[in-house]
Amino acid sequence: FASPRPRPRPRGGPRLHHRSPARRPRGDRPGPRPLPRRASALSSPNYHRLHTSRDLFSLAASRLDRLHRPDLAASLLDQLLASAPVSPGLLARALSLFPGPDDAVRAFSSSAPAARSDVSLSALLSALLRAGRIDDLKSTFKSAESSLGVAPGRASHNVLLHALVKSSELPAARKLLNEMAKKKFKHRPPADIISYNTLLAGFSEQDDAEEFEKLLKEINENKLEPNVVTYNCRMRWFARKGETFKGEELLDVMESKGVLPNYVTYNALVQGYCKEGNAGAAMRVFKRMKVMKRREGRSDLGVSVHSQTYVLLFKSLVEKERLDDALWLCNSCFAMKAAPSFEAVKGLVEGLVKGGRSAEAKGVVAKMSFLVKGDAKVAWEKIAGELSLEEGAPSSDP
Repeated sequence: FASPRPRPRPRGGPRLHHRSPARRPRGDRPGPRPLPRRASALSSPNYHRLHTSRDLFSLAASRLDRLHRPDLAASLLDQLLASAPVSPGLLARALSLFPGPDDAVRAFSSSAPAARSDVSLSALLSALLRAGRIDDLKSTFKSAESSLGVAPGRASHNVLLHALVKSSELPAARKLLNEMAKKKFKHRPPADIISYNTLLAGFSEQDDAEEFEKLLKEINENKLEPNVVTYNCRMRWFARKGETFKGEELLDVMESKGVLPNYVTYNALVQGYCKEGNAGAAMRVFKRMKVMKRREGRSDLGVSVHSQTYVLLFKSLVEKERLDDALWLCNSCFAMKAAPSFEAVKGLVEGLVKGGRSAEAKGVVAKMSFLVKGDAKVAWEKIAGELSLEEGAPSSDP
């Protein structure tokens, strides 16, 4: 390769040398910069391109919040609502982006009546839910029609159902769902599959088999079409009962109905099989997931999986001495910068050495040493120092 060309010297004088500026006395140093340049630019009212693109507004508001400037994010969203045509959808989007619920309440209260709808009201209620302000959510829902001029529709009712389940008020949530399902309550909108999914998840967490089965029966009787969330709830239920194989059977049902599985689907099955000690079945589902392609025009991408699932599956494979699968999965964890449990890695290394694969064992130890940091690195190096990495050497176990 040719060496880089040297930079020409400035004309009229010798080569200039960079010198650090003299340090100012402490009293003369400027204070901390109050606003990063990125935050200043993102919140500028003169940024025309920003003010003509809702996507850029969303990106800018999220970025300002990550820069710990929620005040600027709120100011930016206020500018959007003031300058853009009135729209319930736009108001709902802005409310979902406000960093704090108080800003969302203020924006909704000051919005034009034409922008208020069940969609925007549900966005306001969701902001209160994210902040954990369940009591404020309930009072806002109750007074919405009289004080805000919006009668809560199905979207708002579903947020209230979610809030009741989250706060462990399942009897109240069940009562509300019953009123939505019965046509005689005119102020209640009809329940949809989202309404039922919310209760399914709640009763599943409470291990209430009777109510769980009742809800599934009602979904069928009301001719509601189950979606991926419905199937995921059922799979987690089977996995919790030690019947993960029944959950796997639902994958075929989903495919026959055109319901696309997601990462939650496969996580539930893989983790269920691992907890049952069935590493072979867990790996089968994992491989099935890897060949599952997304339908969104990106056939090169398979369904993603949570790093915790990798770690749990890896541990299960090591315990069952499936070393080839375990080594492949361990390297996948390293690629994601997710450190498996030390004991599982130790078991893999010892298994590889025992099988005459010392070079691969040393590679695992080296990658693990590179990945872990801080106190974890000290703990790992202690374990690694006790490992025997040569064939025929005694095991580190007493």
